[in-house]
Amino acid sequence: MSEEFQIGEYYWRPCAEIMTIPDGRIYYIPVFEHLHADRQFDFPEEHYHIDGRFEMEPRMKQQFNCWDGYTAAVIVPESSSNYSFLSIAKTKVKCERYDTGLRVPEHPTEKQLPKVEKYRDWYKSYIGKKCEGKLCPHFGTAMLEKDGLLVCPMHNLTADLQTLEIINT
Repeated sequence: MSEEFQIGEYYWRPCAEIMTIPDGRIYYIPVFEHLHADRQFDFPEEHYHIDGRFEMEPRMKQQFNCWDGYTAAVIVPESSSNYSFLSIAKTKVKCERYDTGLRVPEHPTEKQLPKVEKYRDWYKSYIGKKCEGKLCPHFGTAMLEKDGLLVCPMHNLTADLQTLEIINT
């Protein structure tokens, strides 16, 4: 069952505690607490997806290009030239919006195109699968309601609200 949040209210949420390089400042980035890799579309590094519904320090919004709650960036615990991953910590953060998710380029560059094509093929493999209990059939993530549809905030699988089946978008 999906959680209900109110904009402007504070909630205890899982956050990636990171220390930026080289200045050593500590920041908390709201994440979905599901460490995984996406080898099916050439992303073999384990990572957490950013939960853009919750407040982030402006410097981190810029670093992760997450001004509207959507981002292609993820938190990689093992290696990053920009930060050191310290832990996942429950932190009280303010809800800023109801929507979040993975930003997939509409017009991918030549370099992005192979991964985007693999992502689209992966997505197609889920069409028709059910979202029992409004949970994504991929990882069981709570789907968010948006514009009369259910959307997985991690990989954008989208389902019909009535049939709970993944649909082509």
